[in-house]
Amino acid sequence: MTTSPATSAVPSRSEAPLGYAAGSVLCGIAGQIQAHAHVWAVRAGDERVTYGELWERAGRVAVVVGAAAPGGRELRVAIGLAPGVDWVGCLLGIWRAGAVAVPVNLDYPPARLRLLADSADLLVHAGGARPGWWPDSKPAVALPGAEAGYLPESGPASASAPGGRTACILHTSGSTGAPKPVVLPHSALARRITDFADLYRITATDQIAQLAAASVDVVLWETLLALTVGGTLRVPHGRQRVPGIGLIRWLAGEQVTVATMTPTMLAALPEVTLPELRLLVVGGEALLPARFRYWIDRHQVANAYGPTEATIATHVAPHVTVNDQPAPLGRPVPGVEDFLLDEDDRPVPDGESGHLHVAGVGLADGYAGLPDRTAASFPTLTIGGRAVRVYRTGDRAWRRPDGQLVYVGRIDRQLNLGGVRLEPEEVEAAVLTLDGVTAAAALAEPAAGRNVLALHAAVPDGRITEATLRAHLAGLLPSTAVPARIHLHPALPLTGYGKPDLQALAALVSPSSPITGPHAAAQAESAAPLPDTVRAWWRQATGAEPATATTDFFSCGGDSLACAELLHRINETFETEIPLADFTAHPTPAFLARALASATEESA
Repeated sequence: MTTSPATSAVPSRSEAPLGYAAGSVLCGIAGQIQAHAHVWAVRAGDERVTYGELWERAGRVAVVVGAAAPGGRELRVAIGLAPGVDWVGCLLGIWRAGAVAVPVNLDYPPARLRLLADSADLLVHAGGARPGWWPDSKPAVALPGAEAGYLPESGPASASAPGGRTACILHTSGSTGAPKPVVLPHSALARRITDFADLYRITATDQIAQLAAASVDVVLWETLLALTVGGTLRVPHGRQRVPGIGLIRWLAGEQVTVATMTPTMLAALPEVTLPELRLLVVGGEALLPARFRYWIDRHQVANAYGPTEATIATHVAPHVTVNDQPAPLGRPVPGVEDFLLDEDDRPVPDGESGHLHVAGVGLADGYAGLPDRTAASFPTLTIGGRAVRVYRTGDRAWRRPDGQLVYVGRIDRQLNLGGVRLEPEEVEAAVLTLDGVTAAAALAEPAAGRNVLALHAAVPDGRITEATLRAHLAGLLPSTAVPARIHLHPALPLTGYGKPDLQALAALVSPSSPITGPHAAAQAESAAPLPDTVRAWWRQATGAEPATATTDFFSCGGDSLACAELLHRINETFETEIPLADFTAHPTPAFLARALASATEESA
């Protein structure tokens, strides 16, 4: 096995090895190509590539991408690949060609992927049939193989090429029902990664886990943190990516030293010894240290905060202790300023909560193609007698005497459930596209000691069923945005302004309320003929029995992570291929029984 040297430094911004401009993250990566060409760069299962081999793969991608953008025009390239060696090579190849990367999550339903396609000009996919979600009017190319032409080191330097300011476009949820395309510049990404490498003392000896979905900003933090210092990126597959025993075994087997996850993911891991793990970066939702004493006592646990619009993270508390209740967001990272403002955009006194605004290094250029939304979210304010361009985070926080921020909550309706940020308006907009639904309201609802996403929908004529509505949403939204509970009403209570009364709706359902509607009538039905092992897994995932054929997985305590874990177990054990979207649309024992029976008949 080729091993990494004991130390490796990020090339200085003045060196720009291989001709790559210092303002691009490719500067640091190119330096590692020269110094450690035969060191492992990425390992994903049985597939592994050295830095030199990864650079060659990137060069082949750069050739096909460059051919699609004659004249140096800035080209936006969607990465239609699953996480792994090819994904990393494609990302670097897009940048080597002077183009803009548009990562997408292939687990999204086709309708959502078609929305993301609006932000790209070209698709690079794994080969075979052209993906159905990609528009016929736009070009698509298969990932080039070893026989393709190779872009040598004298090829175009992306950060200095015409139109090379933008590194990538990342999508978040939007209140209009469409994802918001966030435009991140190369300079912001390069500075943030370099500062994080210094802050966390990342070296070439580190084995860094890539656990984030391919469409979120954390995937850039994981990938680039490893490659700019000469470390190794480790990529899990299948059930290994699902928080639980599979992931913990993978972390131990791969001797991972640095991992990033949400508190919800961390809570799902068995408390076992991971002697090689030295750093856990936790973020995405509020962190309660007392809940994670096991990990804090054995590892460095850092609490990180930051919206995509400000490049990965803006605040870090690098050493969380069990005495922090809750863990602070920390102080701004180098180059970032923060401001806590009142409703009139005036600073609030220390110790009082205010709307958190961030400024400085890392701010996105805005939302691609959305000038009005950009102007509203990235205003220039006069603060302390000077003009400052800021991003309005939508979060409330207060400042401790030691200067660290403490998260208070959201100032708008955006929800944070299990580390996943959701826009209720996006869910409501998707619901209202179904004929027969006249009003909709999505909100958090308590269930078994935690909050889940609940939907209240007005169905005047009663033709729409819960199953119909869930199937409709599963085709439009990611699984994490499909409500765990659905309540159907003839009409919704309204406020004086004619909008759904959220407080009145929340009062309709208490944590101990029995399931109503179709589930109430189902209690007398017989249970679906599930194998004993599947019934046991269902109980582990939900805390309840699959009592009847129509028992709803989400209504009886399951969530999106537990859903994914259950299907991984079933598919692996019974050699089936039950799609996550199908079970999300029909989350009942009856559906699983039919799917298992169908698979048995086909194999007979």
